[in-house]
Amino acid sequence: MFSGVKARFSALRRILLAGISRFLELLPRLVTREHLHHVERVLLRHQISAKWDQIHRLEGLRERPSSLLCELCGHESELSAFREFRTHCIFGGGEIVRHQCPACDVIFGSNTMMRLSAEALTEEYEWHYLAFDEGDSTEDEIRAFRGLQPESRGRYLNWGAGNWSQSLSRLRHEGWDVLGFEPHSSAMPQNGVVTKLEHIKHLSFDGIFSNNLLEHLRHPADDLRQMASLLKPGSLMSHATPCFDYRFEFTRFHLFFFLGRSREVLAQRAGLEVVSFEEDGNFMNWVLRKP
Repeated sequence: MFSGVKARFSALRRILLAGISRFLELLPRLVTREHLHHVERVLLRHQISAKWDQIHRLEGLRERPSSLLCELCGHESELSAFREFRTHCIFGGGEIVRHQCPACDVIFGSNTMMRLSAEALTEEYEWHYLAFDEGDSTEDEIRAFRGLQPESRGRYLNWGAGNWSQSLSRLRHEGWDVLGFEPHSSAMPQNGVVTKLEHIKHLSFDGIFSNNLLEHLRHPADDLRQMASLLKPGSLMSHATPCFDYRFEFTRFHLFFFLGRSREVLAQRAGLEVVSFEEDGNFMNWVLRKP
C-alpha cells in the first residue's frame, strides 16, 4: 500500500515538475514589458500611499496653529477667520485640507504640501509622473495660445510643456515659432522642449502661454515675474486653468485656486496688467500684459 502511494506521489511530482518547467519556458513570452511596467506602477502607487500615510501621522502630532498666513497676499489672521475646505487626493496623498483667505479670496493648501522644500516637491512630481498618466490637454493649450492674439512673425513660449499635449507639434505644423519649457524632466517632455531655464534666458518672446500650470506654482507671483522677464514690453501672457474656481480639487498638487479678488492681487504682485478673463465651462483663460 505504501509503495503504491509512493508511486502515485512520484508520478504527481513528475507531472508537477514538468508543468513548472513548461511554465518557466513560457514565462518570457507571458510577462511582457507592459506587464512589468504595470506592476512597477502599482508598486510605486502603493509606496506613494504608504509614504503619505506616514506623513499624515506625523502631521497629526503637530500642535494646531491659532493663526494662519495667506500664501498669496500675506494676510494673517486667526485660523477661524479662514474658511476650511477638506477633500481627498485620488493620487495617494490622503486627506487635503485647504483654507480660503478672507482678504483676497484665494484658496490655498494643503499646508503639508506648502511646507515641502523645492527638492521634496520636485521628488513628488517625479514619483507622480512615473506612477500616473496625465490627460491630453492639446485643445485647451491651443486655445490659450490663441488668447495671445499671436502674429506670424512672433516667437512664443509654452510654459509647462510635458508629454500630455500635442500642441507644440500642431502649432509648429501651422507655421508658428513656438518653443516649450518643462521644468520637470520626469514629465517626459517632447522633443525640442527645454528643461532648464538657463537655456532660454537669453531669448525674448512675444508671448507666453500655459494650461493647467498656475495652480501648481509654489510661488505664483515670483514665477509670473520670472516669465515676464522673458517677454518683450507690451507683450501678453495667457494662462488657462479651471482652478480659477474651486474645481479639480482632488489632487494635492493643486496648491492655489484663484477665486474672486485673488487674480487682481496676483497680477499686482507680479507687476502685470489684466487684459481679459474668459470662462467657458472648465476652460478659463486669463490674459495679462507686461507694461
